[in-house]
Amino acid sequence: MENHLTELQDKSVQSLLEDSKRKKNVAIRTDFVQLQERKTPGQLGALINSSNGRSLDLYLLHRLAASAAPWDTKRDAAVWSRAMGLGDKAYGKDAVSRCWAKLADRKLIRRERESKQAKITTLHENGSGDPYTAPTGRFFTLPLEYWSENWYRDLTVQGKAVLLIARSLRPGFYLPSRLVKKWYGFSSDVLSAGLKDLRDNGLITWEDRTREDYGTAQISFTERHYSLKAPFDKPDKGQMDLSQIYKSGLFAQVGR
Repeated sequence: MENHLTELQDKSVQSLLEDSKRKKNVAIRTDFVQLQERKTPGQLGALINSSNGRSLDLYLLHRLAASAAPWDTKRDAAVWSRAMGLGDKAYGKDAVSRCWAKLADRKLIRRERESKQAKITTLHENGSGDPYTAPTGRFFTLPLEYWSENWYRDLTVQGKAVLLIARSLRPGFYLPSRLVKKWYGFSSDVLSAGLKDLRDNGLITWEDRTREDYGTAQISFTERHYSLKAPFDKPDKGQMDLSQIYKSGLFAQVGR
């Protein structure tokens, strides 16, 4: 039974991927992981904390499928259910409906009925309910290999969350665990589990660097800096440099 569901899932995701006509990636505003104006948690943290990861899976599938203006999709619930690995029975369709409702509550999508099917329209990633437009400025991309190479199925929900955050940051980033809740809205345990998942799957590398701060009792600090590996290693122009945040004094207590 499990093999049957996996086969249905893979074929359904492949169909969505082909129908999207996308060539390289899906662009996502950094506001989805962290609101840029205040450097506070975006909608990702809420999705991770309030579900088993299905709402995030469905959101990313919708973003894949809604590839051009007016940024909407119209498909039977069974299609989404199969693509989420739930088959096409009533249970899976009900789960899809609950996930759509959760995404609508977070103002990430608008949900309507049209021709007896759900019409799902993308809204701005910051959860304001504003209309979606193709991103400019601060954004990152999720390569299509996420779906074509089955990472959507192989990674845990924690791994997926950390992957999205890592894609929003420049390679060689340092992410203090004590600030994860403040910046991204989930616990340091989620960060640790996500990093382990990426390491176990050979998707991330790291190096330890020493930093000195003579304004502290300890003076010397060892920081672990991370970089994603293929197929998620290609830099984006919109990626954030966390070192600039440190230098700005916005988080002057980092490491103290």
